[in-house]
Amino acid sequence: MIPMLETRDLAAVYGGNRALAIPHLAVAAGELVGVVGANGAGKSTLVNSLLGWSRGRPRISGEVTLAGEALSHLPSFERVRKGLLLIPEGKLVFATMSVEDNLLAVGGQLLGDRRRAYALDDIYDLFPGLKERRGHLGAQLSGGERQMLGIARALRLGPRALLLDEPSIGLAPRLVATVLATVKQLAADGLAVLLVEQNVRAAIEVVDRLVLIERGSIVAQGPAGAMRDDPRIAEAYLGAHAT
Repeated sequence: MIPMLETRDLAAVYGGNRALAIPHLAVAAGELVGVVGANGAGKSTLVNSLLGWSRGRPRISGEVTLAGEALSHLPSFERVRKGLLLIPEGKLVFATMSVEDNLLAVGGQLLGDRRRAYALDDIYDLFPGLKERRGHLGAQLSGGERQMLGIARALRLGPRALLLDEPSIGLAPRLVATVLATVKQLAADGLAVLLVEQNVRAAIEVVDRLVLIERGSIVAQGPAGAMRDDPRIAEAYLGAHAT
């Protein structure tokens, strides 16, 4: 079966320094894959490079395919049109617009390739808290609500694959669990989801597979249950000693 999202020989070079070298990574439809690692390990560079964009104008090379279609030659906005969506750290919410206007500002277009663009009713079913606050401005929302709204805005564009960069950053533990549970539901609904997450303890509870990155390279990956016992995960991120 063709993976929904796949990359081969993905590399990002800043000046003469290679920041990313990923020989192969694939995410199937309906699969939630977590990417973890220390600060500066290359996690954000990975998702940005998949979209063909990054700060600092690196040289990005390698193959990226979505549902078997090559994207590597396309600029970032064309990759978005094809259904590859990134929700970066910092969220994409208009602070001076209401929740509902934020949602109406994107999506609603007809998609001819069997993609599902979430309607407002779909969004409010998935995020009942946003429905309750649909008249509030983006600036009036809590951090968790802004993160939910950022995800909802991406869903309005009919993604095939969703890239999330640190969605739990700055959130209280209860809200972290809520956000990640929603992300898991999106994968269960058929989206391919690649989740960059600093909270390894929370991520490992929801992901299907976990990928550990160090210095821009994959050093370990596997099913979440197996990765929980990997010493590099257990000792560095879970505060435990593998036996």
